[in-house]
Amino acid sequence: MSHVTWEYYSSLHDTVKQEDFDRAESLAEKEVQRVIGWIRWANITEETFGHEQLKDCICNVIDKMAVDAKSGKGKGISSASNDGYSESYVVQTEEQLRSELQSSIRAWLSGTGLVGAY
Repeated sequence: MSHVTWEYYSSLHDTVKQEDFDRAESLAEKEVQRVIGWIRWANITEETFGHEQLKDCICNVIDKMAVDAKSGKGKGISSASNDGYSESYVVQTEEQLRSELQSSIRAWLSGTGLVGAY
């Protein structure tokens, strides 16, 4: 069961196209599941305290993953230059990128009880 529909996502964000949404939403939910834990995740319903915040978190994760993928974060690139334009990335490995994402998820779900004491 997906917690976020295309209609809900598109009412808040426009980073991911509709044809790419199902895959992006599934990947985002898997990242949130890793932080929450499989047992707690399995017990979440629409009546669960913090469910709306969870839906917003999943939408934020969808956007963050899409932006990171477009920018090349997590691909080992520390800087890039092209015809006078240059970029530098702080995150250089997939592990660092995942750690940054998981910290963001904990912050987004703070106060819901879904991620323990955060």
